[in-house]
Amino acid sequence: MRYVWDFWPELRLRIRSTKNKLLIVDFDGTLAKIARTPQEVVLEKEAKEALTRLSQSPQYKLAVVSGRSLENLMSFFQIKNVIYAGNHGLELLGKNLSLPLKAKKAKKLEALVWLLGEKCREDFAGVPGVLIEDKNYTLSLHYRNISREHTLFFKQEVGRFRKQYAQWPLIWKKGKKVWEVRPKIKWDKGELALYLTKKFRGALPIVIGDDVTDEDMFKSLKHSAITIRVGHSNKSSADYYLKSSRDVRTFLGESCRL
Repeated sequence: MRYVWDFWPELRLRIRSTKNKLLIVDFDGTLAKIARTPQEVVLEKEAKEALTRLSQSPQYKLAVVSGRSLENLMSFFQIKNVIYAGNHGLELLGKNLSLPLKAKKAKKLEALVWLLGEKCREDFAGVPGVLIEDKNYTLSLHYRNISREHTLFFKQEVGRFRKQYAQWPLIWKKGKKVWEVRPKIKWDKGELALYLTKKFRGALPIVIGDDVTDEDMFKSLKHSAITIRVGHSNKSSADYYLKSSRDVRTFLGESCRL
């Protein structure tokens, strides 16, 4: 992976020489620093200002993509002319945009996601620090705040759940101190990114994310986009990296000046 600022002259030239840009940015861990709980996350003023300026530029189409529910994601923003996607792309809000039929299949599995959430709540009721988020279409099991003595039990129970409900049409993905459970359909952040690039054909995609679900975007746009991961990783499909959400804010600020 290459550090963005070490290659900034050539990246800047590539971005400036392209009239239209499609900037797709993840939220938690990318635009905003990860906190102890999702409720404690704060979107810095500097990031809001940069996003607002980019949203007002005729050269940029801006999309914010998150694992949060669309309603929760929107609570952080009052910025118009931005595409918002929640639940890893299963919810979408944007002018003249609508999810394709294959993404809408998630609605049929909503009850199954809820049922799994209830079973998880019952099982982890006595484990301090486990936070279970039911986001209708997807489920998140956060374990950032559990004690070391409960870690083994949590891992064993997650393994048991995955085996016991292996026949359910659900996908389990391990992120940063979180397990994400979503419908087993051919739709994720990567599919959403492809959908947006087709809608805004000719625009240069610039994709920034930090976690395993963002790798779907990096892979799907590997040969056509500027892909940037927050945090260096030799396992990532991204071509470039930034060191932190603060680094991302600097990148957004520089992009405003191009």
